[in-house]
Amino acid sequence: MGPAMIRTAALLTLLSGPALADPTLPAALQTLLKHHASACQAQGGTLTQPDGAIMQAFLFGPEDPALILDSRKLSCSTGPRMFCGDEIGCEVNVFVGEAQHSLVALDWSLVPDGDRQLLQVTIAGELLNQPKPGTFRMTWDRATASLATVD
Repeated sequence: MGPAMIRTAALLTLLSGPALADPTLPAALQTLLKHHASACQAQGGTLTQPDGAIMQAFLFGPEDPALILDSRKLSCSTGPRMFCGDEIGCEVNVFVGEAQHSLVALDWSLVPDGDRQLLQVTIAGELLNQPKPGTFRMTWDRATASLATVD
């Protein structure tokens, strides 16, 4: 078996892993994971997706969870921080149904807000055209199918 065939077999094995085989994950999330695996494979590596890379966020309360893909937890064997930019942060993707909102954040967390959670992100000043990073609390806006700041 040649190197290209081995890489293809490894990619197919990776793509058939539990997260991508889970029919409850939105198609957009499965597509993004496949894209990340392909990008890593194109660099000659294998993508590792540890537990905790995909987590629930209760932006609407516990009865209607959204999903977050924390790309800082993904690792490519040939580029461990492949989905992060030096000094600007890592990719964070929020999925509500088939809608997706992506951003690059230095850090993020979920903060309680009554029976729901807000996404709190710190964005590099370079991305905001500001001298310092900014911290924002966000939730999902159903009308625009995207994240919106709450303050």
